[in-house]
Amino acid sequence: MIVRELYTNAFEATLESGLRILVEEVPQSRSVSAGVWIRGGSREDPEGLSGLAHFIEHLAFKGSATRDAKAISYEMDAVGGHLNAATAKESTFYYADLPSDGLATAMALLADLALHPRFDPSDIDLERNVILEEIRGHEDDPEQTAYDLFSQDVWQGQHPFARSVVGNRTAIESVGAADVLAFHRALYQPDNMVVVVCGGIDAKQVIRIAEDVFHTEPVQAVPVPTRTAPVFQPGVHHHKRPTGMSHIYIGTDAPIASHDDRIPLEVANSILGDGTSSRLFLNIREKRGLAYAVSSYVNSFSDGGIWLTYAGVAPENTSTVIALIRSEFERMLSEPIPQDELDLAKAKLRGHLILGLESNDHLASRLANAFLQHRNIQSPDDLLARLDAVTCKSAHAALATYLQLERISITTVGSAK
Repeated sequence: MIVRELYTNAFEATLESGLRILVEEVPQSRSVSAGVWIRGGSREDPEGLSGLAHFIEHLAFKGSATRDAKAISYEMDAVGGHLNAATAKESTFYYADLPSDGLATAMALLADLALHPRFDPSDIDLERNVILEEIRGHEDDPEQTAYDLFSQDVWQGQHPFARSVVGNRTAIESVGAADVLAFHRALYQPDNMVVVVCGGIDAKQVIRIAEDVFHTEPVQAVPVPTRTAPVFQPGVHHHKRPTGMSHIYIGTDAPIASHDDRIPLEVANSILGDGTSSRLFLNIREKRGLAYAVSSYVNSFSDGGIWLTYAGVAPENTSTVIALIRSEFERMLSEPIPQDELDLAKAKLRGHLILGLESNDHLASRLANAFLQHRNIQSPDDLLARLDAVTCKSAHAALATYLQLERISITTVGSAK
């Protein structure tokens, strides 16, 4: 086993199986957040089986060879913890938040969920109905539907990023036991997973527990599916829907998670549309009252990224708000960034980062995502130093690189075009 220090109180260990363990000790904490992340999300769903990664996440909670669903719930409740899971575009993760003295129980449960689900055919049929209801609820959410349609437009329906994480009815109805077993065997391999534990614990103790509960017998290697980088497609699209509000998504390219431009672009984005002091909020909501929700954010993946602006408006204001957003884009590009706006944006981002350090589950997510996306885990101090180093010039250079007005994609969903 190999153990190395990442930074003060943070460690990485590699078990003989290839499983990575990341630990951040928080001595003042009396609780812990523990999770297992799999480098496999909806982008790994096979063609025609959209939603399979999410389906497997659901099935894991139905039980294993040694625990049924009731036992899983009871054991977690007995240590005063909370157990849950989620599927994203690039990962699936199972996590628990609990008092520190229940860690061994939590890690045993997490190992069972990830490595030993029973996948009983009757469970598959039962959970299929649950997921179909989830899809119906998903379809009834206009903002979520708008985002899914935007994803299809911007990735042209060809890349896995164009698919909804929860899948579609046709795909879910066709999922069989063989599909579930094949996907689990391919993705839920020790060297394609990472266990992360943060909080009031000792790293050596965590590693000892992990060696015990995440022990796996050697199995024949199955190739992990290769990924194809997404290609951003500009365009203008309208989807007519009987909604009371018009949903606007405007996107452009953004850097991958590990790129040096990411933090300068985050600063530029904070000026544009992050929070109530941002230009979009002040100009469109506060000054004109044309939207309740208007914001922008950067979403970076392991091999691609997108810079998104969203607004929800009355249908008759759709064209006006799109024009105002575009005007703010043009202003960002044509004018230097004022020092006072830069300082405010950096203060906001610095605050977000520091406040996140007070949350064990935030610490765990930060470590896991950094590891899965680019295998480069930076200390909070290093990230703060990179943020402090952003200047008006570097933030403007980053936004000019990615905010190209001839290469934006606009999707509107609602009754008015």
